[in-house]
Amino acid sequence: MELREIKGIGDKRVAALNESGIFTPSDLLLRFPDKYIYANSKLTVGVRDGEELSFLAEVTAEAKRRYVRKGLSVVTCELVNNGVTVRCSWFNQPFAARSLKVGGSVYCVGKAKKFGKSLQIVNPTLIAPQACDGDIIPLYKTSIPSRTFAAAVSAALANTRVNSYIPSALAERYGLLPLQDAIRRVHMPKNAADLAEARRSVAVEQLCYVISTYRLVKDDKRDFVYNAPLSVVDDFADSLPYALTEAQRAAIDGMISAMRSDKLVNMLVQGEVGCGKTAVAMCVMYYAAMSGYQAALMTPTEVLARQHYETMTRVLEPLGAKVQLLCASMSKLERETAHFNIKYGAASCIVGTQSLIGDAVDYRDLRLVIVDEQQRFGVNQRAKLESKGGKTDMIVMTATPIPRTLALSLYGELRQIDIRALPANRPKVHTSLVPQTKLAAMNGYIAQKAALDERTYIICPRITDTDEELTSVEALYKSLKPRLGEIVGCVHGKMKDAEKNAVMRAFKTGTIKVLVSTTVVEVGVDVPEATTVVVYDADRFGLSELHQIRGRVGRGTKESYCFLVSRGDAEAEARLKKFCSVTDGFSVSELDFRMRGAGDFVGLKQHGSGSLEIDERVIESSRALSDALVADEAASAAILRSLDDPEFIRSVTMN
Repeated sequence: MELREIKGIGDKRVAALNESGIFTPSDLLLRFPDKYIYANSKLTVGVRDGEELSFLAEVTAEAKRRYVRKGLSVVTCELVNNGVTVRCSWFNQPFAARSLKVGGSVYCVGKAKKFGKSLQIVNPTLIAPQACDGDIIPLYKTSIPSRTFAAAVSAALANTRVNSYIPSALAERYGLLPLQDAIRRVHMPKNAADLAEARRSVAVEQLCYVISTYRLVKDDKRDFVYNAPLSVVDDFADSLPYALTEAQRAAIDGMISAMRSDKLVNMLVQGEVGCGKTAVAMCVMYYAAMSGYQAALMTPTEVLARQHYETMTRVLEPLGAKVQLLCASMSKLERETAHFNIKYGAASCIVGTQSLIGDAVDYRDLRLVIVDEQQRFGVNQRAKLESKGGKTDMIVMTATPIPRTLALSLYGELRQIDIRALPANRPKVHTSLVPQTKLAAMNGYIAQKAALDERTYIICPRITDTDEELTSVEALYKSLKPRLGEIVGCVHGKMKDAEKNAVMRAFKTGTIKVLVSTTVVEVGVDVPEATTVVVYDADRFGLSELHQIRGRVGRGTKESYCFLVSRGDAEAEARLKKFCSVTDGFSVSELDFRMRGAGDFVGLKQHGSGSLEIDERVIESSRALSDALVADEAASAAILRSLDDPEFIRSVTMN
């Protein structure tokens, strides 16, 4: 069914939802709230600096607007809850508080700032109360107002029926709410206990699905053989301008040994950041090509796909393997040529983004599928690429090591290979916290490095200014441009792929020496001249994500530095100090898992939403439920059939 079939969702609302990435009822119902407003919460004088607040307040003073300087204005007003006064301010948002009336009430959400005894919130979110509000009000950050989005969700829930892949008897046995009820409660909870139970049910439902699909597609008997001699591995190694590490050779030997067995490969390869997974992937793809088959490598970003394509073309084509790129920004003629080469076998090693699983793409003889940074893709995306070749070998790779507890639960049936050693002579990357008082000195250091033709990444958590007091790419780029001139550039996810590719090329060649970016550069981008990376609002990132970012430097010969800038509280600072003392990704993953749970590792964390937490209790329940599902023939068949369905919710039907 379509969104417009749901009562209360017309063409205008559909268009607005599409702009937010919502195209189906499943998309709508799985876009969980970013935050919740607790209407009955009471402020106290003991509010901590940096604490996230949500409360119902009375407007006690008229909102005022004043100009600070050219290009900068501020709107201020005062709100009171439980006798505690909060001063709110909005920068360059002249209409932010236009609906506030003295004596009226409003929900306020934001991060506390303490200045002595006074309490302030910068750029808070305000929501007008409604008569139908309960104790907990969901807050969505989308391109349409939160209330409008909530109304669309309510209409969808009222007019559709959500069907789970888990038989009701099993769900009841394992303490899960019916999926329809669980999703309803996540969006419209009655109280905190109600919300916690619903979040657990949805988390178990999703994680169990991931676990079960991996278990059910294992041990398929292969009906093809790789007949290339093992000497092609030596040919590949000899062609490289560097020597493979022992860890890389061991990984290659293990992967090719599995490929030559009588069972299809279903393998997880975990590698330390910078360990050389790309070379390992190229080698096994080359081996498949020399056996007469096609191999495909799917990456999460076009920047990374193009980087791999350039490397593979340089290394593999002189050895006799034809390399083909396929991604969204290619022209119509380029795509048609790529489709032709793939369909008729003119290309043996194919690299690209999700374009590889497009309906228009037909493979001549696809036998090896490699998914790079597997946590960035859903189970269905991986399965769809795998299905393009009928029976294929599947290798998933990640530079974000998965904690041992989670890896055993998720991938217990997959063969696992770890690549822990880095290439010889890799420089040390020093990591440190930079206080606000040292930012000017840090910027001077960046300018000095640029003068020496060294590159610097500056990572920000946001593209534009939002309702949170976070550093944005656009604002920081605008402030650095007058000081650094043409050597500073910026890149982020909202730019067109062609623009991003042009900026990255300029950064690699040195036309741009300082790159302000979001985490679009987090995965796999390789610029040996980059020796410094700065992360603003570092407390907003997971530790494994910070380790990925840190891995962008230290890829050349010079000592490198990772600077963390944070305005977080004491707890956040302590967490970052622990990160500074840990250097390998496997240890970082264990630390991150203990502190933040597993949503990031599994790929279940909703974009912009923290409503699903995966902890050890959820993992244990999901694994036990998966055991029962795999033992149930009908349930197993339903899960396998569902892999052809791109939606997580098995079916959404009209009431």
